[in-house]
Parts: sequence; C-alpha cells; structure tokens
Amino acid sequence: MPRPAPVPPVSYALSHVLAIPLLLALLAVAAQRSGLDMAIARALYDPASAQFPLRHAAWLEWIGHRLLVALPVAMALAALAGALASYRYPAWRPARGALWAVVLTCLAGQAIVMQLKHHTTMPRPYNLEVFGGDTPWPAHWWTLARAAAGNALPSAHAGAGYALLALYFAGRALGGGRWRWWGLAAGIAAGLACSLVRILQGAHFLSQTLWSAAVMWLVASLAFYPVLAGRFSRRPRPGSCRTARRHARNRASAR
Repeated sequence: MPRPAPVPPVSYALSHVLAIPLLLALLAVAAQRSGLDMAIARALYDPASAQFPLRHAAWLEWIGHRLLVALPVAMALAALAGALASYRYPAWRPARGALWAVVLTCLAGQAIVMQLKHHTTMPRPYNLEVFGGDTPWPAHWWTLARAAAGNALPSAHAGAGYALLALYFAGRALGGGRWRWWGLAAGIAAGLACSLVRILQGAHFLSQTLWSAAVMWLVASLAFYPVLAGRFSRRPRPGSCRTARRHARNRASAR
C-alpha cells in the first residue's frame, strides 16, 4: 500500500481549506438572492392541492432516507474497520491516517451540520406561508433559540451524501492519482442525489444543499490536513542527505 503523499501546507490551505468552501458558499448565497431557490420551489409546488406532490412519494422516501443515507454510514464503518485493522496488520499502517480522517469527516461533519441547522432560521419550502405552510420568511439568519430555528440550513441529507467527498482526499493521501478523481465524482454524485431528493420533496432549497457541500468539504479538508499537508515540513528534502555527507567530509579533511 502506497504511503501518503504530502502536499505544501500553504497551497493546500489556500486551495482546499479556503477557496473551495468559499466558492461553494458564494454559490449558495447566489442561489438564494438571485431567486433561483424560489423559482425551483415554485416549479415543484402545486397550487391546486397547496402542497409539493412528491413530498410523500414512497420511492423518494426509500431512496433518500434509506439507500443514499446508508452510503456514508457504510463508508464510515468500513474506514473504522480499516483503521483498527492497521494496528494489527503492518500493510495497513500507511493508510491509518487517511482512514481515521474519513471517520472524522463523517462523524464531525454530521455533528456540525446538525448543530448549524438548529441555529439558523432559514425554513423548509413546505413550511413557508407562500407554499401552504405557516412560517413567514425570517428576518434574521441566526438564532440562539432552537424553537426559532428553521431546521433546514444546512441540509443533513445533502451533508450525508457530500460526506463521500472524503474519498477524494483519501485517494490523494494514498497516492492514487485516478482514485482521487473517482472519489471526487462519487462525493459529488452522492451529494447531488441526496440534494435532488430533498428538493423534489419540498424539504430544502438548492442553497441549503450547497451550504451542506461547503461545510462537508471544509470539514474533510481540515480532517485530512495532518495527513496531506502536516507531514510536508518533515519530509526529507532531495539531496539533503548528500549535502550533509559532503559537509561532513569537508570538515574532516580540514582538520
């Protein structure tokens, strides 16, 4: 099994920890303020029945609440098993850091998403007055009181799907050139699938699922920082051993 390939910390921090989450956050803000959120929700809403027709669709419930949500759980359990096995089997030791980072991404990511949704006021589409609910559009973004929370931003289901973005970081940490892109594709596909299910049900706006992507990418990039960037400064520089030996010979000949 290949050993983790470290990357420059500054480059990693600027690109993965800052730039990509910021870009996703800007897309989320743009989706809300441009009216795209409401346009999608209105297209899915049926004024005649005053509801979202797909809200209680059995096939969407099965896909969104069972099949797709099981993916990050299975990934976390597999990573945990591998991490524990690395203490017994030497061949798994180079992957230990990446495996623990996958577990941390899944656990910490979902915990952060759940806490945030209890302190943001943005509501679900089907709870809004304009879509047959009883909730007016909130005047503030944040709230300390859980009773005033919209329980929708960020989306927990979308966050569960975007947890698979950890596979991109794991593939990069283990030196798999193509595997990291397959991991990225899997994370994006799972996140979009979970997002689509909840949007079709009227349970979330597009922006709320984009916020989930931003949070999960940020969590994954921080969880993998020690694995990918933390070892860069300790990596031997090319020629450092030869240079040290040459200096030692010069000192010995000068005596």
